[in-house]
Amino acid sequence: MRDIHNLDLNLIRIFNAVLDERGVTKAADRLHVTQSAISHALARLREVIGDELFIRGPDGMHPTPRAMELSQSFKPALRQIEAAICEPVFDPATSDMEFSVATSDYITATTIADFMARLRARAPNARCRVRSLSEMNIAEELDRGSIHVAIGVFGKTPTRFVREPFFSDRSVWLMRKDHPAATGAFGLRELSMFPHVDILISDRSEAHGGGTIDEGGLERAHITSNPRHIEGLLDAQGLARRVGTTVSHILVVPSLVAPTDMIAFTPLRLAERAARALDLVWREPPYETPPLEVSMLSHRTMGAHPSVRWLRHELIESSRSYASDRHQIVP
Repeated sequence: MRDIHNLDLNLIRIFNAVLDERGVTKAADRLHVTQSAISHALARLREVIGDELFIRGPDGMHPTPRAMELSQSFKPALRQIEAAICEPVFDPATSDMEFSVATSDYITATTIADFMARLRARAPNARCRVRSLSEMNIAEELDRGSIHVAIGVFGKTPTRFVREPFFSDRSVWLMRKDHPAATGAFGLRELSMFPHVDILISDRSEAHGGGTIDEGGLERAHITSNPRHIEGLLDAQGLARRVGTTVSHILVVPSLVAPTDMIAFTPLRLAERAARALDLVWREPPYETPPLEVSMLSHRTMGAHPSVRWLRHELIESSRSYASDRHQIVP
């Protein structure tokens, strides 16, 4: 049994920082200490643990199997100690905290835009970093605490995360105002007559609305234009679908349909803003579509911090405010 009297909390803090940042330089910057202090602390910890802990590679410091095993105990233990010795407080009026929110560009352009106005009014010194859902492993980032919340379409959720309803949306067909399909009959035949803008946010997801990705027990879906479902409906009627273009960023869709005869299947929240900005219109789909249920995820432990509770509340209020305003919009 190893003697733990030579182990102090600073060594554990430094271990966690190097593990998260995969490098001495970034860990030093994060903890506001010198690289030399990090190196000396790692040397002491290696002596106490009796393991190399990290192996230097061309792309950073790689943890040994023993280091990964230790991290499962060190991280929650340190959080419990920090929670035990201080009662966290958060004052939005004076805070200079940087919040980190992971979501899609569609939600960024709608709800997050409204949230930023609330943030500037209620926490003028705080900042918000918005990161793309498609570029990360959400479960891993929430566990590390590198993001505070994630907003998207999620399925099965591990118990260590809290999932809250954020908003429900539906999808419509977006087109320019003088498009031939903007008035009159709009059925499956009309859908087959004009080229579609396909939206496929990630190559990792299936090219249909129900495609999900499993990330450590967390299921998430990428918002797409649901092309396979539409192809099936058209094929049953002896019709074929035409594709005008495929994009990976939903925000470019309005600019693509505005000057062309292409049409696009997009969430209504985006269609509403696009219609006002680019003189577009939308039509209800001539078939039944399930609602788009958007949720917000936070870590059950770190998400309970007053600052993250405040963030979650303000985000939900922003979504509710948008829902109230949209009733004044007539397509």
